[in-house]
Amino acid sequence: MAHKIIMTVGYPEMANTIRRISRELGFDVVIVEGILQEAAKEVKRNVDAGDYEVVVSRAGTAKEISKIVDLPIVYSDSDHFDLVKGFKKARELGEKICFITYPEEGFMFNFKEIIDIIGFEVMILPYKTQEELISQIKFAKESGIEVVVGGGIRAAEFAQSYGMKSMYLSISERSIKRTLILADKVASDRIRIKKEAESLDAVINASEEGILFLNEEGKIEACNQAIERIFNVKIKDLRNKSPEDLKNDELGKLLKKQKICMEKGNFTLGNINISYEPVILNKERIGTVITVREVSQVQKLETKIRRDLHKKGLLARFTFSDITHQSEQMKSVIQLANEYAVTDSTILIIGESGTGKELLAQSIHNASNRKERPFVAVNCAALPENLLESELFGYTEGAFTGANKGGRQGVFELAHEGTIFLDEIGEIPSHIQTRLLRVLQEKEVMRIGADHVTPVDIRIVAATNQKLWNLVQEGKFRLDLYFRLSVLHLNIPPLFQRKDDIPALVNHFLSKVNADQTFEDFSTQLQHFFMTYRWPGNVRQLENVVERYYLRVHHTNMEEQAFMNEILNETEVEESQIGGHDSMIVETGTIGEIEKQVILQMLDRHNDNKTIVAEKLGISRTTLWKRLNED
Repeated sequence: MAHKIIMTVGYPEMANTIRRISRELGFDVVIVEGILQEAAKEVKRNVDAGDYEVVVSRAGTAKEISKIVDLPIVYSDSDHFDLVKGFKKARELGEKICFITYPEEGFMFNFKEIIDIIGFEVMILPYKTQEELISQIKFAKESGIEVVVGGGIRAAEFAQSYGMKSMYLSISERSIKRTLILADKVASDRIRIKKEAESLDAVINASEEGILFLNEEGKIEACNQAIERIFNVKIKDLRNKSPEDLKNDELGKLLKKQKICMEKGNFTLGNINISYEPVILNKERIGTVITVREVSQVQKLETKIRRDLHKKGLLARFTFSDITHQSEQMKSVIQLANEYAVTDSTILIIGESGTGKELLAQSIHNASNRKERPFVAVNCAALPENLLESELFGYTEGAFTGANKGGRQGVFELAHEGTIFLDEIGEIPSHIQTRLLRVLQEKEVMRIGADHVTPVDIRIVAATNQKLWNLVQEGKFRLDLYFRLSVLHLNIPPLFQRKDDIPALVNHFLSKVNADQTFEDFSTQLQHFFMTYRWPGNVRQLENVVERYYLRVHHTNMEEQAFMNEILNETEVEESQIGGHDSMIVETGTIGEIEKQVILQMLDRHNDNKTIVAEKLGISRTTLWKRLNED
């Protein structure tokens, strides 16, 4: 692709040479004939009307162009060889020669060396303006000069008007080619930089957050459209401005905070949250990036994230206030859970089925600093072994027959920066226990079929209705995994051990079915049943029974006694199916040994609650303790 180049020349003859060379190179070059302000104005007119990328000019003309045109300028000029060649050719036209030149600081010709080479004198007449050019030509005439070299087409016209001969200073075709090739490279680089800048602008303007870049002098070098919206300003009024120069008081106040230009940090000013960070290049600070967020926009984003997580089912819906309770036991559990929530340690929740372990896990998540991130729950007992592994760790494409195209994230990746709840943790097979231990130790997960690991930041809450320590002793659960999981313990007592919660829970479940009754409206006999029944299914069973009561007794006028008998009969059937709670097998031995076996089995059955066991055996806690410690 040819880039549009505009080039100034001082003589028509040179213009023809440049046109021919540019055609040979395949470059799109527009030529402006003239020098100084005259040429600069014509270049400006062309640039304003067309899409040019670079200007090629020389000496004073280039300097005048730079004042009014915002384009890169490639300087073209004669070299010493061109000067020697030009002066020798001028000598053929006359004895006395002058050179009209623009004295470009830092690029002056070594005229002494040139004079030594050519062997005759040349008068050097410098100029910087059109007026000085005319004045120097008059001086040349008065000094008896016969030939005027340089100065462009206007110098030639004035010299001829005074009866002097004129000659332009040529540039070799080699130099012209090199200059045009360099100009084309500059144009290519400029287009590339423009595209990169436009891409960067598109990126920062796509952000709803305001972005500012302050250079090392503390001036605004770049900003995005969000800044315009947040502060009601125009970008053109901000660029290259210091905080003191800004008319917008709010933005000026923000940028005047001294620490912004000294360190990394974050603060809130009114409804605006500001983050700032230094930009370091080659170990030197070259500026500061400032990110501006409207608090209201952040809140909207958080709401959207929570809504999206809710759609995916990765949101904890319950908090501690949703746990209906009155008993001191549950108050202690919730208080301890609240204290655990603010840590990042792994928690093991122990409790019978139906006691509300997931409700407590969700509440812990919502009280933690991870509450805005995902909550992922997995029931380890509900999935077959092969499916559980892929569910936990994910898999790559082609990892096994039937694997989804592109693979799939496991729950550990889904829960990144959030909480994962592993229910029925005791049911995990041994080889998956090994992989789980690695996740806990290394904070990284490897998908099935993958050859690399993915770092994860998760908080694990596990739950079980089994005695994990017994499983460890039986070799069914890894000892190291047990200690990794049981950093913090929460024991949820079964419902029959916290009877004070039953009236409150009954009222809660009645309200869920829109009943116009409360526990206090129950008959004395029914209240006694609810308070003395063992509730083997705990809160979950209580909810089912309350709903059944409302549908059967309240609506169909079923006799309360028949209803209670139905519940009791169901419990007897269920217990008989699992061996019965009132029967046990003991080995033969002395009376003391048999008593100890009975006590140990009762303690195991009642979660080590010595008060209940003593009550059921009709002995005191002291007697129970003595029997346990007898040899």
